[in-house]
Amino acid sequence: MTENDENPRPPLEGLLVLDLTRALAGPHCTMMLADLGARVLKIEPGDAGDTTRGLAPHLSHGVSSYFSSVNRNKEGVAINLKNPRGVQILRDLAAQSDVIIDNFRPGTIDKLGINYEELRRVVNPRLVSCSISGFGSSGAYSQRSSYDLIVQAMGGAMSVTGEPGGTPVRLGIPMGDIGAGMYAATGILSALHARMHTGKGRHVEVSMLDTMAALLSYLGGNFLNCGIVPGPQGSGHMVNVPYQAFETSTQWIVIAIFGERFWKETCDVLGRPDLAADPRYLTSETRSKNRTELLDVIQAILKSRPANKWLEELLALQVPCGPISTVDQVLTDPVLLERNMVVETNHPDYGRARAPGNPMKVQGIRDGIATPAPVQGEHTEKVLRELLHYSQDQIAQLKAEHLL
Repeated sequence: MTENDENPRPPLEGLLVLDLTRALAGPHCTMMLADLGARVLKIEPGDAGDTTRGLAPHLSHGVSSYFSSVNRNKEGVAINLKNPRGVQILRDLAAQSDVIIDNFRPGTIDKLGINYEELRRVVNPRLVSCSISGFGSSGAYSQRSSYDLIVQAMGGAMSVTGEPGGTPVRLGIPMGDIGAGMYAATGILSALHARMHTGKGRHVEVSMLDTMAALLSYLGGNFLNCGIVPGPQGSGHMVNVPYQAFETSTQWIVIAIFGERFWKETCDVLGRPDLAADPRYLTSETRSKNRTELLDVIQAILKSRPANKWLEELLALQVPCGPISTVDQVLTDPVLLERNMVVETNHPDYGRARAPGNPMKVQGIRDGIATPAPVQGEHTEKVLRELLHYSQDQIAQLKAEHLL
């Protein structure tokens, strides 16, 4: 075994990313790249900065917990992109970078004088660019303002979330934002892989609305192929029964019977082996047709005992099940803590901050170790000296002219 085999490098070490993004979808994408070892420069204007810096709740010294949670492992660089000289600084950084990513409204980048096609043609042919937007760069929706709530509504997610007969419900997790960030990261990595063979960068575009349409998955397929328009699913499933949440005497749990596997074992634990032999409940198809009466029976039984007793017996037979945990229970779960799914950082100015960790356990990454989200413009001088070889006098002059 070689030394490199014993101490592998992080997979994206040496990759330089210019992050022009704000809010959640873009920062989530670039944080994924940073967690994998890329050097990410978070570019913000010297005045306002990322709007999420102001969102409550705040840590000490006024740092937003929201901002801290999606900007770890990045360096903060302040550049005034409304000034042509500031744009030139960004172009100089792009000449040395591998990736540049934004989540502005389509057309904004061009107005700033940072046309990606022109950057690749003139400045850096190897540059991979990525744009995340609410509705994409084409079509009648392209110039609309967009937030996670909007794309969850327009993308179908709210029509299938919540209990049947209830009001439309937004997913508690911002999947429009996070999903777009994950697709963007995947698109960027695919473009980087292609560059290995062609030597040329590509442009990646991800729309949040497109993302939500893609996430419809089999629900979308059922409509496209069978004409089925699903309504709110509650915690249940269109076909598999029982596959949902149930109330016990102490807390809610879920049981997930997919097809026929574990149905008999579930009936045994419930003390009703006769249910497994009943023609009405023999298969997932017949159980689905008779779900109302079956689920009433199961719910009445489960409510008679505490959750831990049911889960113990079901898990002993390997029946898929689990408790419905609250956020505090998830992030204090000893198993997740052991897997470094809570990351703690410590900034010299604003102190300790914690956030959900990196689920990608890749050899070469120091799992559970991260640098804190940067103070606005914290690393500007360092970056200009290291990458562009600016002198202290040059940096002082740029500051005096409010370019940094």
